[in-house]
Amino acid sequence: MGEEMAMMVGDIMVKTKAVIFESDSLDEAARTFVEYGLDGMVVCRCSEEIVGVVAVKDVLFGLAQGKTTVREVMRPSLPPLSIHDRVEAIEFGGGPLRPVVDESGRLVGVLTKEQHLTAYAKVAQLRLKHLDAIFNAAHNGILSIDAKGRITSINPPAEKMARTTKEEAIGKFLTDVVIPSGLLEVVRTGKGHTEKYRVGKRVYITNRSPIIDEGKVVGAVGVFQDISEIEFISNELETVKRIVNELQTVMEASSDGIAITDRSGMITRRNKKWDALFLGTEQERVTASLDRVVRQALDGRQPCSMLHQGTETGNIWIVSAVPIIEEDGRAERVVLYVKDMTEMEQLRSELEETKRLLHMLDRQEEDHLIYRAPAMAHVVNIARQAAAVDVTLLLTGESGTGKEELANYIWKQSARRARPFVKVNCGAIPETLMESELFGYEPGAFTGAAKKGKKGYFEQADGGTIFLDEISEIPLHLQVKLLRVLQSMEIMRLGAEAPKRIDVRVIAATNKPLEELVAAGRFRADLFYRLNVMPIAIPPLRDRKEDIPLLVDHYRKRFAEKYQKPLVFTDGALAAMMDYHWPGNVRELVNAVERMFVTAVSPVIDEHQVAKWLHLEPEPAASPVAVGEIIPLKQATAEVERQLIIKALHKAKTYRRAAKLLGVDASTLVRKAQKYGIQSWGGEEDGFHAASRD
Repeated sequence: MGEEMAMMVGDIMVKTKAVIFESDSLDEAARTFVEYGLDGMVVCRCSEEIVGVVAVKDVLFGLAQGKTTVREVMRPSLPPLSIHDRVEAIEFGGGPLRPVVDESGRLVGVLTKEQHLTAYAKVAQLRLKHLDAIFNAAHNGILSIDAKGRITSINPPAEKMARTTKEEAIGKFLTDVVIPSGLLEVVRTGKGHTEKYRVGKRVYITNRSPIIDEGKVVGAVGVFQDISEIEFISNELETVKRIVNELQTVMEASSDGIAITDRSGMITRRNKKWDALFLGTEQERVTASLDRVVRQALDGRQPCSMLHQGTETGNIWIVSAVPIIEEDGRAERVVLYVKDMTEMEQLRSELEETKRLLHMLDRQEEDHLIYRAPAMAHVVNIARQAAAVDVTLLLTGESGTGKEELANYIWKQSARRARPFVKVNCGAIPETLMESELFGYEPGAFTGAAKKGKKGYFEQADGGTIFLDEISEIPLHLQVKLLRVLQSMEIMRLGAEAPKRIDVRVIAATNKPLEELVAAGRFRADLFYRLNVMPIAIPPLRDRKEDIPLLVDHYRKRFAEKYQKPLVFTDGALAAMMDYHWPGNVRELVNAVERMFVTAVSPVIDEHQVAKWLHLEPEPAASPVAVGEIIPLKQATAEVERQLIIKALHKAKTYRRAAKLLGVDASTLVRKAQKYGIQSWGGEEDGFHAASRD
């Protein structure tokens, strides 16, 4: 509210002409009221402390009732008002009058309730006039309705937009005057909103709000504006922005340096390649050597080219200048293209070198690793560093991730590559034979033993490397012997009287969490710590999907030669294989590729065939459920549930859509997926790759 509408208490109060004291008689008080012509006064004590207020009627009633002193008829005083209080901001209270004090707290007047109400009404009227002026002068259209949907106010811009008049509109039902009916919804729900709508060829934007009185919706007001021109300009601007963005994208995508200059050689636009060619100087105008070709293109109004040697690098450039011809035929700007021929020669040399390396790699024996994913590159880098030192290694990872291949790589990168490399699958050796297989035996050590005795795997690897796969399968009583080998590099053959010194580098591998086995008492903690000197965790194939195309191509070539049957995998097939979760990792991928070579009838493998071979979609059958053997009903029900959940997740990609396919709630599906150990990895919404942990 402006200053002209502000009214202060000091402007309307009655200045203090006299005060009365609480000990004064009612007769004296009556004479004072008459003498000064007042309606009310402040009551004080001798110390001039305000103790109450009294009105004329209070004195008269007191006299009529036989009371004698002011103290008997006065009323308690509310806190004094300040002369600077705004009339419309104060709560007057229930008394007939209030004392008024100045800045120092000195009593200067009184304000009666009648004076306050009169002044408040005047301020309110002035405010209404201001609001009415703003309402009518507003650029936006404003329209309000009552709780029954009848129009209660409409300003001139709204009259113009609705093609009506105030006299015609006031009191009419909303939709009898205007087409949009959103204000009725605001009255019904009590919730405001913003909306853009179209009437004919015009576009409007409106903000609608409820009118609340004492917590009840009594109407609604809408403020709206015709934004047709703004919308058109906005669309035009978006089109221009899109064109500029496309042109900039084309410029940045070019392998040439590109700049646009005017006749004076000032650069108005350039790409990053241009700055790179000129060593990032971000020059504002072309060099003197290029200025000549700019003027030649503009004067001749046709493209021209020249060979130029860069002064900064000495590289040979081809510079092309293409003038921009305006509609009136003038040419004031030119597009410059700079191609660095040195870079092209370098690329050609690199291409030849790449071809040579590829040819050499194709001829190498399969002793190299195939990878591209950063996660696998990190593992190989650690393995390369570990190979250089004679330290015990523990390779961990899921079954089929390539632990044996990595162990073979470490051996070939180590100083022991010319010595034996013995691979032992501890899970494939019967427990009764494991000690004799690992450590050997003397002649006659047990019934059926060879006459000359036998070297164990550790002796066979003497001087070289031994790879102990599935190390978790070694029984506890042999773990003690293995720990002794690692600590002292001595073995004891079965039946031998003295130990034998050996020199072996140990690489162990496991697909089980040894820490959990240690906690469960199934694996010795001291052996675990001895093996875990340098652990290397190989990521599962689903975490290094960038390797899948390389692996597919590698094994495609191998099986094409083996089966004399070339196959081509489409992009869709590779995408489907990258989407698959590969619970069996690289081993499963190799088996899948070979199965495709064996069973494929077409030379082209597409995503549908991949889905069929990887069981990503159900095989067509007369019955959706097939029974292969008799198992307990509860177990069969759980297995069918598990398979259905996996298939639904593969097909639907998200839990929500999969739940819809299966006819259950999403929460039910998530709970059952957790029950059966089915995980999801990444993807839109809530994950799209699913696999069973078993």
